Amino acid sequence: MKFLSAILRPAFGLFLFLSQFTASRETLFTDNVPLLLLGVALVIAGTWLCISTSTHLRKATTLDAIAIEGPYKYIRHPIYVSIYLLSLGLGLIFFAWLWFGVLIAFAPLWYLECMEEERQMVEIHGEAYIAYQQRTGLCFPKIRS
Repeated sequence: MKFLSAILRPAFGLFLFLSQFTASRETLFTDNVPLLLLGVALVIAGTWLCISTSTHLRKATTLDAIAIEGPYKYIRHPIYVSIYLLSLGLGLIFFAWLWFGVLIAFAPLWYLECMEEERQMVEIHGEAYIAYQQRTGLCFPKIRS
C-alpha cells in the first residue's frame, strides 16, 4: 500500500494533464456556458472545502486528536472529496472527455487509499475512531432517519 500512496497523486495529476491533449476544441475553455459556470462553481466549492478541511485538520493534528469539526463533522475524507470537486470542475472548464475517464479510473485507487487511512486511524485512535466512523460517511454524509 505504501507504493500506492507514493504514486497515486503524481500519477493522477500526470494523467489529468495528458488527457487535456485529447480535447478537440478551438478555445482554451469550453464554449458551453452552462458547463463553464458549473465548472467554476465546482472549483470554488472544491477550493473552499480544501481550505476548510486543511484548517480543521491542522487544529486536530496540533492537539493529537481526531478531526471532527468543520467538514469532518459529516465526512471522514473531505480532502479527497475536494480533489474530486476541483478535478471535476476543471474538467468541465477545460472540457476533455478523457479527463472524466481518468476521474473514473482513479476512483477505486482513491478508495483503496481511504481504506488504508481508515486502518491507520483505527490503529492510532481505536474505539474513538470506530465511533466516529459510525457517525460519519466515508466521502458522502450519512443520511439519518
